[in-house]
Amino acid sequence: MSRRLILRLFLLLGLAAAAVVLLSMRHDLQAWFERARSGEGRWFEALDFPYRHMTYLYDLGVVDVNGDGQLDLYTSNHNYRQHLLLADGHGGYREALDAWGLGQDPRLPGFEQNRDPPRMARPGLYIFWQGDVLHLVAHRTAGWSPLRGRLKFYNRVEPVGETAWRTRFSAHVPPDAAVPITQVEFEATGEGRLRLYPHTRGTPVEVTLDAPWLAGKVYVGADAYAPELPQFTLDAPACRWCRRLELSTRDRHAMLWADFDGDGRMDLYINRGALGGMLRRFPPEVRTRIADEFLFGTPTGGFVDRAHELGLKKNDCSGRQARWVDFDRDGRLDLFVNCQDRGRAGGGFPKQLYRQLPDGRLQEVAAQVGLDLPQQQIVDMVWFDTDGDGSSELLTHEDTGFYLYRYTAGRFTRQRLGRGPFHRADVPGLRYEATDYWQFDGKLSVADYDADGDLDAFMTSKRGNVLLNNDGGRLRLLSPERVGLPAASVACAWVDYDNDGHVDMHCVPQGILRANGSGRFERTGMLRLLDQKYQAAIVQWYDRDGDGRLDLLLALQDNASLWRWWERWFKHADPKGRDDRFVWRILSYRNIGPAGPGLQLDLVGGRGNAQAIGARITAFWPGGRTLTHEVGAHEAAYSSQGHYRVYLGLGASVPTHLRLRWPAGPIQDIAVQGLGPRIVLRAPETVTGDR
Repeated sequence: MSRRLILRLFLLLGLAAAAVVLLSMRHDLQAWFERARSGEGRWFEALDFPYRHMTYLYDLGVVDVNGDGQLDLYTSNHNYRQHLLLADGHGGYREALDAWGLGQDPRLPGFEQNRDPPRMARPGLYIFWQGDVLHLVAHRTAGWSPLRGRLKFYNRVEPVGETAWRTRFSAHVPPDAAVPITQVEFEATGEGRLRLYPHTRGTPVEVTLDAPWLAGKVYVGADAYAPELPQFTLDAPACRWCRRLELSTRDRHAMLWADFDGDGRMDLYINRGALGGMLRRFPPEVRTRIADEFLFGTPTGGFVDRAHELGLKKNDCSGRQARWVDFDRDGRLDLFVNCQDRGRAGGGFPKQLYRQLPDGRLQEVAAQVGLDLPQQQIVDMVWFDTDGDGSSELLTHEDTGFYLYRYTAGRFTRQRLGRGPFHRADVPGLRYEATDYWQFDGKLSVADYDADGDLDAFMTSKRGNVLLNNDGGRLRLLSPERVGLPAASVACAWVDYDNDGHVDMHCVPQGILRANGSGRFERTGMLRLLDQKYQAAIVQWYDRDGDGRLDLLLALQDNASLWRWWERWFKHADPKGRDDRFVWRILSYRNIGPAGPGLQLDLVGGRGNAQAIGARITAFWPGGRTLTHEVGAHEAAYSSQGHYRVYLGLGASVPTHLRLRWPAGPIQDIAVQGLGPRIVLRAPETVTGDR
């Protein structure tokens, strides 16, 4: 074969390969061209963010955690490392999770699951998570006396890979449980590594270590923290140098911020999962230690957990979405928790509604008022006043449709609103699915998109979006395409990005859809992303730098089933090693466009509801146009709550006045003329909610 013929053959093969790649990327190219034509650079510039990626993200939210007027960020990440990013007022952040004592185990800062191992700079024993695998590494210990020990797991455990340690596994199932207790005894001479894969990561792990050199040479977590491990004697002389350590992660889900006790400091409720829905099948010593948290800010800094003291009970609840709400209009915040049935343990999983008593304690009343809903599988929910009567209703997206729950005469009544194009109950077995592809599907978002004075809702799903139009307190299901909104999306959020007084929509992957002022939306192509790439997204719009324009923070998770053949070369999907299926990409954009003027309102309520959650704000323009907002109802976090600032684009004509209806209180009219771009409004003295 001639040299020229070989070159032609290689050229043809190269062209064929290029054609295959271009064919597989044709939809990507369409999205890139649409974005390039949109003029996006006139409106948005990409910003650096402290983290390009986050692992196993469960939620990403906005909150003014320290009361300085700057909006901070927080995450919950199941058992993985979380973040608390405090804003510096100029668009920058500093990590403060461990400094504030909010790590999953404050005794061992940094001991959460992590993708990367610690830097082993000193000789000793390192104990850390890398992915779903627990590692014990004897580093540079050659010539030291042998290390002996035992690990006790409340679940099944498998060894991973080769190890130089001698090990002995034993397991037994207690008579009052269905999950085994596994013990791993080990002995290490010199350097070596032990890698273990527990089937559940949220249970406590008891570690007993025995070696004379342990003092000051045990390093825990991704930061190689050196805890103080007091020596104790156990079965002497068999365990002569024993030191004991308990390791735990908390599988955190929803995080709800509010100044619950009215002392001027933010408090934090956190619910946990229930070990894959199997908590009730574990022994009692595990069930009593798996509890939700209620962390109260202290005068000296940090937090103290008062969950048990105030009456919170886990009751095997696989916690998902949670919300603050004053459902009985007594001026005090109550707590509603969505407990999701994972279909892995028998019995019902009732929802929880905690009424706040005058002394601040919490009383569980869900069954008493008809909101325990043990057979209902709630996908997402939002509390807001649908009919303007001053009380909050619960709108749910359930696996069988949409429902509205109204509180009248001491009980909640259930009204079926209808069903969208797809619901989980349509597919056998999907009802209980709460992970992977379906975890972030079905998010509800609320806004007065048609400027008629009442709040509408939008449900986002990859299998079909639904618009719930509010017509005088009656919610009607509409096809979103009737008003120019997309038929299906990964995530959507209402936002007035240009401050023109009309509520726009931002969707993944479609980008920004601009409201044209007549109740319809037009695609702009700005922030357009690739189709058929993402399985989940969290969209947060907030004023990052204090310039009056709303900026964007976006978290994106790939759909691993759609990785292209060339992407798979660089990806990992091993549950016992590196796993890129749960890595989220973080994008941040600053709004630099010619946005009009806007108002940002922070409301301060009474002692029992310091954030004025449920307060209703209506802007009135000349000619009769109105636009309504409700504090706490526009939360864009997936399951959490903390973003209580109200954003109001003013447009070309300034509203004549604002009407504020305070929770359980009076109505105020406030002139807009002369108000600054950001104002703090305090409730009248009559709105106290005192205990």
